Amino acid sequence: MERVRQSLVLLLVAGFPAAMPLLKAAQDLCISAGPMTYRLSQSAPSPDVRVRIDNTAAWPDVRVRLVDRPEIADLTLVDDAGRAAGHSCAVMGEVRTGRIVAGPSDVTVAISRDRHAGDFALYLNSTHIRLHDAAALFALMRHGQAHGMIVAQIH
Repeated sequence: MERVRQSLVLLLVAGFPAAMPLLKAAQDLCISAGPMTYRLSQSAPSPDVRVRIDNTAAWPDVRVRLVDRPEIADLTLVDDAGRAAGHSCAVMGEVRTGRIVAGPSDVTVAISRDRHAGDFALYLNSTHIRLHDAAALFALMRHGQAHGMIVAQIH
């Protein structure tokens, strides 16, 4: 019994650091659009919009198609080669916050590379921005546009 307990402790000690990247919240991601700043934040306690990524949803609210050329994208996110990843967002005006959730959501997003699947095209070339974060930010912006907002510049 003692040997089993020691093995379990060893697994926990070895496994916990390996799982840390899965538990660590991604940095906030922001885009400003005129007087509005859209912020995707996993630490937001009460987000304005809860976004669920579900590629198997029968009727997603937003279908994002990944493209390999920026000129055909509705939204292009590219790293600034000379700048390290930021840890905060520069806020310009009103802030609309979103968070990726696993449960009930305000917006459901499906992501696909199929050129015939998707209402909107997203081009992502980044070492700092994860695909699900980019798609969720895009959905947050589209949700805001449905309320009369216009998209502009990324931070």
